Amino acid sequence: MRLPSHKTKIIATIGPASNDRRTIESLIKAGMSVARLNFSHGTFEEHKKAIKRIREASKKLGRRVALLGDLPGVKIRVGKLLGGKIELRRNQTVTLTTEDVEGMEGIIPVEFKDFPKLVSPGDTIYLSDGFIVLKVVKVTEKEVVCKVIVGGTLYSHKGINVPNARIPLEAVTERDFEILEFMIENDVDIVGISFVGSAYDVLKVRRFIKEHNARLFVVAKIERPDAVRNFDEILSAADGVMIARGDLGVEMPIEKLPILQKKLIEKAVMAGKPAIVATQMLESMTTEKLPTRAEVTDVANAILDGADAVMLSEETAVGKYPVDAVRMMARIARATEGYRESFGNVRMLEWKEKIPKKGTIKDAITRSIIEALQVIDARYILTPTRSGYTARLISRFRPKQWILAFTRDEKVANSLMLSYGVYPFVVESDDEAEILQVIKGLGLAKEEDTVLLTKGAPVGKTVGTNTIRIFQVP
Repeated sequence: MRLPSHKTKIIATIGPASNDRRTIESLIKAGMSVARLNFSHGTFEEHKKAIKRIREASKKLGRRVALLGDLPGVKIRVGKLLGGKIELRRNQTVTLTTEDVEGMEGIIPVEFKDFPKLVSPGDTIYLSDGFIVLKVVKVTEKEVVCKVIVGGTLYSHKGINVPNARIPLEAVTERDFEILEFMIENDVDIVGISFVGSAYDVLKVRRFIKEHNARLFVVAKIERPDAVRNFDEILSAADGVMIARGDLGVEMPIEKLPILQKKLIEKAVMAGKPAIVATQMLESMTTEKLPTRAEVTDVANAILDGADAVMLSEETAVGKYPVDAVRMMARIARATEGYRESFGNVRMLEWKEKIPKKGTIKDAITRSIIEALQVIDARYILTPTRSGYTARLISRFRPKQWILAFTRDEKVANSLMLSYGVYPFVVESDDEAEILQVIKGLGLAKEEDTVLLTKGAPVGKTVGTNTIRIFQVP
């Protein structure tokens, strides 16, 4: 067995361009760690077929792939357009209507009946992640008449943003709960909650999951100013966070986004929770064979900032080159990680100093691991884990060694597919003998390789990981 060529996890959205067995297999071979299903689009039956294809491809190739389901939330969207798209020209007059019509030249349906109540003449409306800009001229009971300030191609079901507008709805809708129930029934691993405003939104989803005796890894999407203000409480309530820059970059001043991204990633990393960076990472590859230099730099900087995972949306869902986009993401990750690992010890110590001195036994153990790695050249960090927590705590230091996590729980293994540098294995027993048998049997290690092993030795009332062993493979 060969481990992936890159430690940064790659999330690829499955859509019309990639929802077939051959392409899904190619995406996995190219480096996809997590397959994302966007429930803003498609039917349950279509998603069910996609889940089956992904699971079958993963099993056939012997490569673990986690499934992430993305809840739509309360995003205001464009309705159905004639032919799937229309062109908007600068200075053109267009009417946004809440009537149930098919969009065409000059008419754009909106899938939110109270939309006219959210805007006033003079307001700015952004479509399609801010690429198209409208200025409100007139508002009636069912229509909003606008002038096009920045034109472009508008596609069906694209998002609509009105900065500072207060949408009078819960972030998690009844439709979201229907989708969540479908995810539970079809064994999806991770749920992404859209438009989170506070920890309350995360806890509502957690309560629903618990009431259904299910387990999903909960990721809060940060895409509104409220989420930024309440980030600490949201991070505490969620299992991981996604910095969804499309809506976030429209809802707040765009020039503040790069520094904000760095700050949010650092907070998540310090908490030992996966940080995902999403939206427009290789956007030009939706139509082009190669990305722009700026996009390559953006992906690399996200990895240098400390992101656990980077995500592709339209690039793999509807783009012309879905496999090439994943392959390019993997190439950028590999090159960037090589640079970071060249000064890895310095970075590990830098992260270590930012973590509070007082903490849990696991915090102390993971600090000790980093100290040990300054002295020895271990091949792997071997981590038995019940919840995945120990592996994630080690991962936050971004060591150059792979963290091989061993768990008896399939769900835990799949959740670890979001964490940087962690490769999970499901085992019947997580004792030292079986772990060594696994890594030797797969050809990952040979005799006399130095490894570092975390253990939970029963001493007094101590529970969980509390011991480190450093030894050579017998």
